[in-house]
Amino acid sequence: MMGRRLAAFLILAVVAAACSPGPGTGGTLEGSDWVLRSYAQDGSLTIVPETLYGDARFTANRVSGYGGCNTFDATYRAGGRTLFVSQPASTLMACDEAAMEFEAAYLGNLQSSRFYSARRSTLTVFDAQGTAVLEFDAAPRNPLLGNWDVDSFATAPGSLTAPLEGTTLNTVFGIASVGGSSGCNQFTGTYGSNGNIVRIGRLATTRMACPDDVMNQEAAFLAALEGAALIDSRGSTLSLTDLRGNIVVALVRPSTDPDATPSAEASSEPEPSATPTATPTATPTSTPTTAPTAAPTATPTPRPAPTERPSPAPTLEPLPSIPPTASCDLLATGGAALGTIVYPASWSTLTEPAEVACRYFDPEAPTQTPTEPPTIQAAISIVSSDTSFSDAVTATTDPASWDVTRVQEVTLSGQDATLVEAVALVDGAGITAGTSSFAYLIDYGSAGTLTLGTAGEAGSDSYDTNATVTSLMAASSTFTPPG
Repeated sequence: MMGRRLAAFLILAVVAAACSPGPGTGGTLEGSDWVLRSYAQDGSLTIVPETLYGDARFTANRVSGYGGCNTFDATYRAGGRTLFVSQPASTLMACDEAAMEFEAAYLGNLQSSRFYSARRSTLTVFDAQGTAVLEFDAAPRNPLLGNWDVDSFATAPGSLTAPLEGTTLNTVFGIASVGGSSGCNQFTGTYGSNGNIVRIGRLATTRMACPDDVMNQEAAFLAALEGAALIDSRGSTLSLTDLRGNIVVALVRPSTDPDATPSAEASSEPEPSATPTATPTATPTSTPTTAPTAAPTATPTPRPAPTERPSPAPTLEPLPSIPPTASCDLLATGGAALGTIVYPASWSTLTEPAEVACRYFDPEAPTQTPTEPPTIQAAISIVSSDTSFSDAVTATTDPASWDVTRVQEVTLSGQDATLVEAVALVDGAGITAGTSSFAYLIDYGSAGTLTLGTAGEAGSDSYDTNATVTSLMAASSTFTPPG
C-alpha cells in the first residue's frame, strides 16, 4: 500500500510540475545524439573548450554518454517540460584536473535538471530555479566526434611511427573544434567535415619547450594531422588519410578500465544501471572557443601501427545535406552543360548573365557589376580555360611562380583532377604575391581545364573556411565535360 501511495505521489508531483510556472517547452529527447555546447560553472554558462568533450543520449528512460573522462549511465523521467535525472553512475578512469573538474560540473548539472526545451537542433536543460545549466547541439553524422588516442602518424610517405615512450598524443573533436596533446604542448584549431572528408585548419599550440626528439615528434604529428583529407572509420579505430588514401594519422578510442565500477550510488531518483554504456560514437556544429586548455592525458594503450593501404586516387563521396545545400547548372559559353555545382544553401551565386552564372560563390551577394567578370570578388570561384590539363597543373606548380605546399591527385565525379595548394611568389592571374591558393584543377579533355578554388591569407579563419567549403563542393558537385 505504501508503495502505491508513493508511486501516486510521484506521478502527481510530475503532473504538478508540468502545469506549474517554470521554464522550458518540452520536446523530443530521444533519437538525437546531443553534444554538449556549454555548461553552468560559477553561476554562468561556459562554452566547452576545444580539448574537452561531453555528450548525452536519451533512450527508453535511460540517459548515457561521455562525461569528459568517463562514460556515464543514469535513468530519467520526462513529462511535459519537466526532466528528472538520477545520480549518474560512471566508470572510474582518472584524467587530468581540467577534465575531472569539467566532468564533475557536467554530471552535477545533469543531475540538477528539472525542466528542458528540445527544439530543432538545440536542447536546453534548466535547474529547479529556472536557470539554464546545460546546452546541447544535435550532432550530424560525424565519426570524428569525441576523444581519441593517437596510435601512429605519418613521418614520411608510406611510413607510420608510434608515439615516443613517455609521451601522450591525443585528439578531441568537438562539433567544429579540435584540440588535444601533441606530446609536449596542447594544440587547438578548427575543422570541417561531412562525415567522409575532413579539412583541419592551421593548429595553434602552447609554447612549452621539450627535448629535441619530443619537439620533432610534435612537429611531425601536427603536420600529419593538418594533412588529413579523408575519414576511414571502423568502430573504435579511425584512420585519417590523404586524398590518395595513405594513412596520415591512426586513432583509437581511449581504453577503459575493465574493472571499473559505478562511481556513485543512485539517489532517491530512479535507479541507474550498474553497468555503464560503452564510449559513445556520436555523430558533429558549434562555435569553437579560442583559448587552449589542458587536454585529457589518459595514457593510450600501445597497439601495433596499422599497415598502410596503397590505393589509386580516391573518388570523393557526395556531401549529405548537412548543412542544407543548393545547386546550379554550370554552362559553357556556347551553352553546353559543364556540370551541376552543389554549394551551401545559405551562400549566394550569380544567375545571370550566362557567362558568370554559377561561377562565383560567396556568403554575401556579389556587389560588383556582373557584366565585368574580372571585377567580381567572391570567396570561391570556378574558371574554365582551354589550357590542357597537364599544362594547367604544370603552370600552377611552377616553382618560379609558386611555393607549393600540397599536390594531390583525386577523382571528382569520374574526372581526373589535381588539388594544388600554394603561395604565390609573383603577381598574376588575379592573385598577388604572398597570397595562398587552394584549387582543384579538373581535366575536361579536349575542352580544357576547369578550376574550382579560393585564395586568401594562409592560416586565417576565412581562408580555412573557404578551403573547407571548396572541398565539400568538389566532392558533391557533378562535372560533365562537353561531348
